[in-house]
Amino acid sequence: MANSNTNIVRSARRGLDNTSSLILHEIYLAYPKEVSLKAIGEKLHIVEETIQSSIKRINNYGVPIEYKNNKNKEKTLRANIKEPISWILKEKSAAENMLSLFENIDDNDSEIVKTQKTINKRIYTEYLESLNDLFDKWSSLRLLDKLDKPART
Repeated sequence: MANSNTNIVRSARRGLDNTSSLILHEIYLAYPKEVSLKAIGEKLHIVEETIQSSIKRINNYGVPIEYKNNKNKEKTLRANIKEPISWILKEKSAAENMLSLFENIDDNDSEIVKTQKTINKRIYTEYLESLNDLFDKWSSLRLLDKLDKPART
């Protein structure tokens, strides 16, 4: 495995896999500045093609990352301050989908399955209620709107 870093570091960033998590972590460390793919590659011991592939998959997943060429024609990445929030929104959506799946589980009159279904439904219902309360609070404080203000580099 020549393209991956064998020194696994616990990343503060979520990603689609360990490599994308580490890339997002490096991009966020540089925020609000841009960081070159070359610099990320050197630090993480991965080739630029792997970085580009990871970023493409992250973008296709709907996670906001700025990708461009700087004035020296060097490929760079810049974090989007709303990227961490995008993961929370994705988790909320996934939890809503999971709750609807629990609704459709056929428990076949099995007490064990009924109990497990009830427990999972309760956990996901309470989780979603908590998330909805948080989003209501954040909206009333206009916190998400304040993230839209451009950062100065």
